[in-house]
Amino acid sequence: MARSAQENRPTVQRDVVYGWSNIYDLTEFIRAYDLPPLEARPLFQQYGPSRQALDAAMKARKSCG
Repeated sequence: MARSAQENRPTVQRDVVYGWSNIYDLTEFIRAYDLPPLEARPLFQQYGPSRQALDAAMKARKSCG
């Protein structure tokens, strides 16, 4: 029997596209800076979801230590 065109197509797994907006969600922030969740949460709560504020805080944090 012939297979349908749908069955012949390779399965494509798509990842979520990150970095397209000016805010982070907590998961994206954790991945962006490879942080443990318990370390990322207080920063996220202090600076909010603003990508600009969190990036600046992480840059300052790297320069201090």
